Amino acid sequence: MNDAFDSKLQENLNKYLSKSDGSPERAEKYIEFYTLARDMGVVPFRYARLAEEYTDDYFAETGVPREEKDWYYLRGIPTFKTGWDGLTKENYNDFISDFDFYAPVNYLKKPQLIKWFDYKLTTWYVLSCFREYMPRHYFFIENGELIPMDLELSRHGSAEDVFALLRQGPVAMKACTGGHGKGFFKLEARGEGWAVNNRPAGEEEIRELLASLDDYILTGFAVPHKLFREACGEQSFAVLRTVSVFDKEDGPQITAISARLGSSAAGLVSDYDGCINCGVDLNTGRIFNPLMRTGDAENILRRNPMRFHPDTGVDLETLTVPHFGMLTDVVKKISAHLSMTPYLVMDIVPTDEGFQILEINSHGQVRNLEPFYPFRKNKYNLRAFQTRDW
Repeated sequence: MNDAFDSKLQENLNKYLSKSDGSPERAEKYIEFYTLARDMGVVPFRYARLAEEYTDDYFAETGVPREEKDWYYLRGIPTFKTGWDGLTKENYNDFISDFDFYAPVNYLKKPQLIKWFDYKLTTWYVLSCFREYMPRHYFFIENGELIPMDLELSRHGSAEDVFALLRQGPVAMKACTGGHGKGFFKLEARGEGWAVNNRPAGEEEIRELLASLDDYILTGFAVPHKLFREACGEQSFAVLRTVSVFDKEDGPQITAISARLGSSAAGLVSDYDGCINCGVDLNTGRIFNPLMRTGDAENILRRNPMRFHPDTGVDLETLTVPHFGMLTDVVKKISAHLSMTPYLVMDIVPTDEGFQILEINSHGQVRNLEPFYPFRKNKYNLRAFQTRDW
């Protein structure tokens, strides 16, 4: 090991131990997995992510005996996938190894292209010709200043401008960097008052919130289609995740689609316990194989098959994504529009009018999709990524 590696390892280990039980045994496993990530050629900025995930997986009850877990880790597989994906020692090569997914060769090489998607403000401008399929972007918030975007304002905005927007409908405020719903706020009018993240709030609280934010965008809030509001609850979310590949020979292809549906247990964001993950048939848009997500407290994914929504009793496998043909057509057009970034993962909300694209990622995770579409079973994924049998 070199001094720089040791120093960064210690820094990341201290962060991890501060939010875990801090035991010597856990520290030992973290160091083991951090070093494994380096030795297996993982891109350096993902050493800590893999070490944390594998350490948590090792100490969690995943259905695999602890003495057998190393077989999976040495192949770049956290053992929770045996339950979540239905992965076995016979079919594991259908799924992408973390060592391949996080290999430097499978990331975009040009930093200027990565910035298109890592910064939400930039994504808005990159997709300017597809704005009809995105939420309206009202303001960029910089140190509490409201800088107008898609508004006819010849000045910076004010809290009064935001309250005027809220009288027309709910808005969303999202950090320009990061993901997983962290730092997300939904603002809306409630009768004569206001609400933040479905909680009643006073006018002064909203003013203070706006003044406190930096590097945020304020957009329209994408309200899910009536079909999903009736199936999952009026305040629940419905987000589609699409994977597209621009193939050198065959052009734009969609290789996977999943749906993340809300429940009363899930709250406002879709990457945590209570979210219902489903497959979406690529030809028909039909929902299949709903799985309730749990396990976040242990930093793993647990598979809880279910067909009927826990709050409404609706049979989820009777649902078909509305406007599905239009949606897949636009996803392919965007893939072609951004052909120099051939692998794209989009988060999209189906709405009563059509759909709205929330964000795009050039190296989006596929863990929520592989229970329905194992990554290495698709020939276009194999052309886009360099992968190996392990």
